[in-house]
Amino acid sequence: MREYLVNEELDHFRSGWISRREFLRRAGLIGVSAATATAMVRGVTPVKAQPTGPGTSPFHVDADDPRIQSETLWYSGNDGAQLYAYRAWPAGAPTNGSLPGVVVIHQNRGLVEHLMDVARRFAVAGYVAIAPDFVSRTGTPAVQLSSDEQVAAYATLSAVQSAYDALSALDELANHPSVDTNKLAATGYCAGGGVTWRLATLAPQLKAVAPFYGSNPPLSDVPNIKAAVFAVYGELDENVDAGIPTIEEALTGAGIAYQVKIYPNSRHAFHDDTGQAYNAATAPEAYTDTLSWFAQYLNLAPPQM
Repeated sequence: MREYLVNEELDHFRSGWISRREFLRRAGLIGVSAATATAMVRGVTPVKAQPTGPGTSPFHVDADDPRIQSETLWYSGNDGAQLYAYRAWPAGAPTNGSLPGVVVIHQNRGLVEHLMDVARRFAVAGYVAIAPDFVSRTGTPAVQLSSDEQVAAYATLSAVQSAYDALSALDELANHPSVDTNKLAATGYCAGGGVTWRLATLAPQLKAVAPFYGSNPPLSDVPNIKAAVFAVYGELDENVDAGIPTIEEALTGAGIAYQVKIYPNSRHAFHDDTGQAYNAATAPEAYTDTLSWFAQYLNLAPPQM
């Protein structure tokens, strides 16, 4: 986990978004030694930052939007730990188990407002969405921590345990009275994309998954995947993209339905409209592509945009 997180920060430095001093500071928060961080940054020449950055997705949904209902809750992990989550669903949703459900898995700072917004976007699209907060396993939900505290807390987590925490969230989602347990999906972003891959290897009940720029799961576990995979990547995300040929070979060998889509001129985290990498052209496209993929494999009507 620390290796993945510090490489993300190194990419931020390489992209010109943070200074060398800030990279070294963040590496320290993650738990990487000063000597190791200094060695990593040596010889890296940052480029001029591209004119992208925070914006507002056309699919943004306010917390008080009358089209949705939402709540926060605590649920039990597989080891009995209590975990925080946010859940959103269409206002006035029927309780006859007829709606699809989706697990929305956060990036490397825990469940922050942006991921709650993403859950609400799925609710507007007709889903019951649950967004678990793996950082809450450390004792405090991410929303109650500063940005630095979120980074440090996330760095203590295990990707394996986070996948099981996502699996428990999927079970919690399936218990919602509006959810059709034959129509379950999952998606996740950055570090959460990697957790989504791992969740897919653990959850045969999933029909579709959409990991966004996530690191590959253990390749020996890939044959366990039963969901149809829509794998999202950014053209400029060299670190994560290096794993594409390997995961494609594994998926093909296992006979898994999948599509890899690489979005042009897009960096790691290009879907996050609160971050510096946000791409106002490709982020909405990737979201609508995800909805279309889910509709196909959850036997839903094509999404209306």
